[in-house]
Amino acid sequence: MAEGDTSLTHRQETTPASTFFSKVVRPVLAEFIGTTLFVFSVCLTPGDYSIASSLLQGFAYVVLIVGLGKFSGGHFNPAITSAVALCGGVSLLSAVCYIIAQLVGGLIGAALVLGILSVQDYELLRGGATILSKRPGWGVLTEAILTFMLILTVLITTMDEKKHKLAPLAIGFAVTVGVMAGGSVTGGSMNPARSLGPAVSTLKYEHIEGVWDYHYVYWVGPFVGVLVAVLIYRLLFDTTNRQHKTPYLWTQRSRIERPDNDLMLN
Repeated sequence: MAEGDTSLTHRQETTPASTFFSKVVRPVLAEFIGTTLFVFSVCLTPGDYSIASSLLQGFAYVVLIVGLGKFSGGHFNPAITSAVALCGGVSLLSAVCYIIAQLVGGLIGAALVLGILSVQDYELLRGGATILSKRPGWGVLTEAILTFMLILTVLITTMDEKKHKLAPLAIGFAVTVGVMAGGSVTGGSMNPARSLGPAVSTLKYEHIEGVWDYHYVYWVGPFVGVLVAVLIYRLLFDTTNRQHKTPYLWTQRSRIERPDNDLMLN
């Protein structure tokens, strides 16, 4: 090689292994880690749904989106992933991988709380589980409306080609408002992974009652909210060219170049 010829040293080779890691493994790990940290933080929060505890959940979401959003989009919620997929932001394969990672992350986050807290503290917090305090129908409606607000905020602030720089903050405050508004009814979950993890962990203590009563509310409600939000967004507020959609919720790039062998197939 001639002296001064640095073309080979600066050449970046793209191999199938590196593509698989950057397009599949790293985003899925980001979703797993983010959901684990979110559920862990939530389950350690006193369940009084005060302004302080509600802000903690919102700020946790902001921090995680800013930190991990550039790798996966910063969903940390099967409801958000489903909405983004329905709007063309991620492929079906990506969405399935994300949701599995989120559910497992929720289980791990809640299990860590179970291991850290004493029996008395864990029972006092009820493991951070969301427990329905009204009739199931009202619970479904509450979760649907709150999730609708969250999803519409996510889609409007992140799915356009010119994304809002304050999208993480807007999403975090949407979480905060949802927790505060729905705390006395459902706990303001808006996130099946957030409700499933603590519910499973509480199985260790049979005398923690009410956790699994009408647990379906935390699945049916959010996904009803997702469907309504996606329908309204696509009919009224979607101004982007779907061919240029990016799977990232928070990024300054309006388009991401993908190699021909991209495994994500967005």
